[in-house]
Amino acid sequence: MNFRPLLLSLALLLGAQFVSAQPAERYTEPADPHQAALSEWINVGAGLNASWASRDLHYARHKVPMTRLVQDTTVYAWRGERLGAEAILFTKTATNKLRISLTDWTQSGTKAVDAAYGTATFMNYVITDEKRNCGANDMSTPASLVADIIDNSHERSLEAMSARPVWCTFNVPRNLTAGTYDVKLVVTDATTANTVATLPIHIVVNSHTMPAAENRTFHVDFWQQPYAVSRWYGTGRWTQAHFDALRPYLERLAQSGQSVVSAILFYEPWGDQSYDKFDPMIKSTRKADGTWEYDYTVFDHYVSLCDSVGINRQINCYSMVPWDMTFKYYDEQEGKKVSLKTSTGTAEYARLWTPFLQAFARHLKEKGWYDKTCIAMDERSLTDMTNAYNVLQKAVPGMKMALAGNYHKELVDKIYDYCIAYGQSFTEADLQLRRAKGFVSTCYTSCAESEPNIFTNNNPSDAAFLPLYALSKGLDGYLHWSWMNWDDHPLTDSRYRLFPPGDTYCVYPGNRSSVRYERFIEGVQTAEKYVVLTKAYKAANMTDKLDALTKALSACQDGVASAHRVALVERLVNEAPAPHTTEERILKPIIKKNKIKTDGIIRRNKKKCVNL
Repeated sequence: MNFRPLLLSLALLLGAQFVSAQPAERYTEPADPHQAALSEWINVGAGLNASWASRDLHYARHKVPMTRLVQDTTVYAWRGERLGAEAILFTKTATNKLRISLTDWTQSGTKAVDAAYGTATFMNYVITDEKRNCGANDMSTPASLVADIIDNSHERSLEAMSARPVWCTFNVPRNLTAGTYDVKLVVTDATTANTVATLPIHIVVNSHTMPAAENRTFHVDFWQQPYAVSRWYGTGRWTQAHFDALRPYLERLAQSGQSVVSAILFYEPWGDQSYDKFDPMIKSTRKADGTWEYDYTVFDHYVSLCDSVGINRQINCYSMVPWDMTFKYYDEQEGKKVSLKTSTGTAEYARLWTPFLQAFARHLKEKGWYDKTCIAMDERSLTDMTNAYNVLQKAVPGMKMALAGNYHKELVDKIYDYCIAYGQSFTEADLQLRRAKGFVSTCYTSCAESEPNIFTNNNPSDAAFLPLYALSKGLDGYLHWSWMNWDDHPLTDSRYRLFPPGDTYCVYPGNRSSVRYERFIEGVQTAEKYVVLTKAYKAANMTDKLDALTKALSACQDGVASAHRVALVERLVNEAPAPHTTEERILKPIIKKNKIKTDGIIRRNKKKCVNL
């Protein structure tokens, strides 16, 4: 094989696909509120037990995860895809420090792909609970540990009577020849250097190529919280150190195909819901003579930083209608910051926003950003949205607007980026009109949706289901309100004072990914595959494959998520045999044992399939 193209791809991958490292915070994993039962572990075989596992099950740290080991597995992928697999290690007696690694990819025993295209890291446990709705969290629901953190560590020891998941990531080279590639997950005793477990995995790569993140059609919008990063790393806000700390997180976010920059126009659009207050990225000053001056330094720097990592399709600027309708600016005559509390239908509201919007539009045009910028709002009423829209269009005719909120027929032909709440629907006529105008139509989940969602107490398959649901409804993408909105203990406790656990973030400090986020990326990739294949099947008149694929996706329209539904669509877009994944191999007998019907829907909160 000619390795030169692969070496070139590897160089590009190391610069882009593998995001920059952050300092690895050392911290103590929380204690398990549940004790291991000797009676359960007594029959576990001596030494280290190792098995491939399901990405869509939560394995408790204190329980025996399974009785039948899966020591060989096969996964199916497209070229250019980012693929995840999970393994589980468990032991009755404490171990020495263990080291995990992935081998080179081989064909017929010959090296074909460098080992650097894969990574294996331990997963860490974080506290979750059973809160699944909006409102204050008084921490009264039962707490437990969930293995959600994909850590940066390749070494650790296991306590007696404990389980420890391992996450493997495979970045399939874009120019790789189709075929089957053999890889091994190797577990080594770091003290003796002896190999204590080996798990083979076979990666079947087909001839299709995944669109690069910047070329994907699925619209991803996770709102950023840059101020949490500055607090966590102890940098001043918008110092060079702050921008440097942000970069690796934004690089990771871009991997999912993130489309939108979240920019802040005035202080704190969302009231009290965030741990860190949102400062404006534009400094507004009312001069002594009554005119206005605007400083775009931070805004320009942040937008440029996002652009440099590939987040550059759209800029959503919050908000003309903040939750408490208070706008802070610097008053030169008074020599201090002042607050204007007003409402959208007043003359003073128009007097504040008209010069701001006109100056902002001029600046955006100078930067070449005007056409991709929206003035954005979150969950505001029809009256406020109509008033704000009218002010915007009078000040800058044609400037775009975005809304994440309830469906209103009156806004369908006005809002460029309209993201409706999960379970709500645009009519087919709405979608046709919006597509004809080039508008973006998406959906979002919030604390109001207990499932599917991306809380730490949701099934991981929920995250992969959400893009499929959006696609099945004829939508362009998905939005979630927070990606890195940390409090002061995100690495140990995912609970938050106002929302379900994990609702406020799905990436951890130290640039640690999560199972939820990786499954979401896989869901986006599955949606992209669906778009590519349906076009190809139609062009080739392959009606049987087209019908099977569209039927599998259509089943997602009711919004009821299941690991079974996700696995079925994944299998079809990978053109793989059934059952082909570790998920299907493990879940199928559990479904049968528990007599679960309704196409194998598995919910964590119904206490099924949490542990095998």
